[in-house]
Amino acid sequence: MVIKPNVRFFFTCLMIAGCLSTTHAATFDDFNDGIDDGWRRYNPIPGKFSFPIESGSVAYKMESPWGSLLSPGRIGSINMNEPAHTKFHVEADLLNWTYNWGEDIGLLARMQEPIPSFFLPKGYALLLRNDKDGNPASRRLMIVKSMGGISLPVFLTKGQGRLMVPAPDPSGDYRLKFWSSGGFLWGQIIDKSTGAAIMMSDGATYTDRISAAEDGAYPSGRSGLIAYVHIVSYRAEGVSPIFDNFYSGTDAPSAPSP
Repeated sequence: MVIKPNVRFFFTCLMIAGCLSTTHAATFDDFNDGIDDGWRRYNPIPGKFSFPIESGSVAYKMESPWGSLLSPGRIGSINMNEPAHTKFHVEADLLNWTYNWGEDIGLLARMQEPIPSFFLPKGYALLLRNDKDGNPASRRLMIVKSMGGISLPVFLTKGQGRLMVPAPDPSGDYRLKFWSSGGFLWGQIIDKSTGAAIMMSDGATYTDRISAAEDGAYPSGRSGLIAYVHIVSYRAEGVSPIFDNFYSGTDAPSAPSP
């Protein structure tokens, strides 16, 4: 007896499998429910997670104190709502942060598991840095690699993003974008009041995005949010960024954020 394949059934199964495989291909969280289910908190100091009203909607605030010279303030949240990605696109609104110098805040990608409870997790990050004396001119956007343990993050973008025009200010609303494409990691910051990317300079030329060549250290991993104190030579305020409208997937969202 010859069994003829049911072609229609076969393609139906393929379509269902395709839908199932893409169900968790991207996640979006506006935090309007006031909870962070599906997120793994990274909170070694410890700090505080809350859901304040910011810019007219419920948002996600992560607060960490200054800490100490041996254990500086740091706090984060890892998105566990989707599988680890190789190709990634991560975005989030940055609505406010501590008006302080010595802080790094931003997006995580290709975070390695298990997520540590004390040291910084391994992976890549797009960071907005407040440096020196808090002067807006000293703020910069950068892509770094965290190697975990007691190792300091490695700067992958060198002099890029050193000068930002206009410099982001905590009173404004911005959107951070971090993605991989064509053998590079890319980063951008959008001014939500205009919808335009903030221009950045390496001291010679201006661009609307920064980039770093893939180094192969972390081929895949999870996404998330991070903030930490990088200047610990004196007692400072700590960090307290407010994020909203988090998106993570393999490609850019089909619709812009609210």
